[in-house]
Amino acid sequence: MNHTFPTGLDNLLAPITPPDFFAQYYEQKPLRLCGVGDGERFGPLLSLARIDDILASHTLHQGELDMARAHPPLRSEDFTSDQGIIDRGAVARHFQEGATIILPQLHLRERILGEFVRALEQDFSAHVQTNIYLTPANAQGFKTHYDGHDVFILQVEGRKRWRLYDSPIPTPYRGEKFVPGQFEPGEPSDDFVLEPGDVLYIPRGLMHDAISLEGEASLHITTGILVKTWADFMLEAVSNAALNVPALRRSLPPGFAREDFDRAQMSQAASAAFDGLKAHMDVEAVTDIFIDLFLRTRQADTKGALLASHAPITAKMVFQKRPLAQIRLADGGDHWILVAPGGDIRFDREAEAGLDLMLSGARFSLDAFEALSPERAKNSLKRLMAYGVIETLSP
Repeated sequence: MNHTFPTGLDNLLAPITPPDFFAQYYEQKPLRLCGVGDGERFGPLLSLARIDDILASHTLHQGELDMARAHPPLRSEDFTSDQGIIDRGAVARHFQEGATIILPQLHLRERILGEFVRALEQDFSAHVQTNIYLTPANAQGFKTHYDGHDVFILQVEGRKRWRLYDSPIPTPYRGEKFVPGQFEPGEPSDDFVLEPGDVLYIPRGLMHDAISLEGEASLHITTGILVKTWADFMLEAVSNAALNVPALRRSLPPGFAREDFDRAQMSQAASAAFDGLKAHMDVEAVTDIFIDLFLRTRQADTKGALLASHAPITAKMVFQKRPLAQIRLADGGDHWILVAPGGDIRFDREAEAGLDLMLSGARFSLDAFEALSPERAKNSLKRLMAYGVIETLSP
């Protein structure tokens, strides 16, 4: 199998460009791209044969595999042992009887899916997850529902019929889960079949359902975008401003819960607190907080780090920042901090020139860190390699 895949939103949505997608569709309305790509284009990412191999070759624990069936429903204990180990035979048997196999977070196990995820995380500046759905022929895993995050559906194998409805809750909170029976879906606003190679974008809050067609199983990758909202940003902005605005740290008016309390006091105090927030809200600082949180909590791509751990660093070696490595250089006072996936990496102040060259994306060698002693220069490169920030281009 070809283990390469053209990652990134521009490749996923072509001929729609990312700017057009964000302007016309993102968080607004669904987008389906049918018949615009090779029917086998998602084959490098996953296949039914690969899922069969994973199930047969790996010991999976509760949480690494799930199953769903619209009717009759399944419980985790129907395919999980008392020790929390997935029962392979039970999974295969329930699949024969119409249950969907779900592999959550498979990008943490499969490198090519991980690269696909990292590329989308660059495009969205948001965490991205995958859920794999393998549905037997003529079966339905879930009843009509909406998701609390935006999703891209990548149809890999087989065919699936999708029906889209209205959005009873536009852009719901991530934790605002769908409650069965709370909303009636009404008549579908769209009804279509996804073929291999097709893509469907569904904004969070839009109700939908899907059923596989007769004759063959359906395999698709659901890619979820886990965003931070302006509400998240404002909450952090208030906390940050409270360090400098005493009015935000004062208690609510005493007795505010009494029936005879004059609520005008609440309005006056709130207005004073909001005025202080507006005057002291540091958008730049809060933006840096969100950037650093995003970078630190991403998965580092450390492929090759162990193989190169004992190889000597020589003057002839050429390095370059990995294309999907998202990092930020911060001033730590007496040192530099490289905010990177997996955590912060500290460097001496004298490493600035080398770090700047690395961040530019240019190729560089050991002499880029010549302001450091030879040993500290080599150590700096080894740390960058250990955290998957750079890769070796030549011996």
